[in-house]
Amino acid sequence: MHNRRPLSLLFFLFCLVTTLYPPNAAANLTPPQQIIQNSSDRIQQTLSQPLYRNDFARATQFVDGVVGDFVDMERVAILVLGRHIRQATPTQRQQFIKEFRTLLVRTYTKAFQEYTDWQITFAPQISGEDPTRTIVRTIVDQPGQQPININYRMMKNRSGEWKVFDILIEGVSLVTNYRSTFNREITQTGSIDGVIKMLVDRNRR
Repeated sequence: MHNRRPLSLLFFLFCLVTTLYPPNAAANLTPPQQIIQNSSDRIQQTLSQPLYRNDFARATQFVDGVVGDFVDMERVAILVLGRHIRQATPTQRQQFIKEFRTLLVRTYTKAFQEYTDWQITFAPQISGEDPTRTIVRTIVDQPGQQPININYRMMKNRSGEWKVFDILIEGVSLVTNYRSTFNREITQTGSIDGVIKMLVDRNRR
């Protein structure tokens, strides 16, 4: 991808939320904010244990299990494919979703191993006229570094659950970044199979 810095920071979605809210402030969080905090806390607390820190396969399995609790991976994958989703067969679609999810989980699990002293605070949440959509805004601080703005776009599904479907880091979207990359690959190869093969190859490394 052209912009590697935002991509390298996307792992905050899963494992680097250590909010600065005191314990008695947790009740003040909105339901979408609470989902981000709770899911991230689960991953941070678990992956900090030597049993997981020293076992990549175990760590990725755990992260993958948490992902479905707060990320709508199917929606993310479909948005990433964009207009090309119409030309995908059911088999190609499922293969793409599977391999794309594996890529993200492996990326974030590896990134966690490089975790340093990051802290995140919640900024005021942005909600528009649609009550089923919102943006959870966070500010990431690291000693000696400029703060980083990371926003989580979330949607309430038919079951009433809030799920993340995109992340924006300093205004750069995960969906837009990957869509641009995969569009070029599909244009060059003329098939979604080329993207799937690329993902399979990356996931085997």
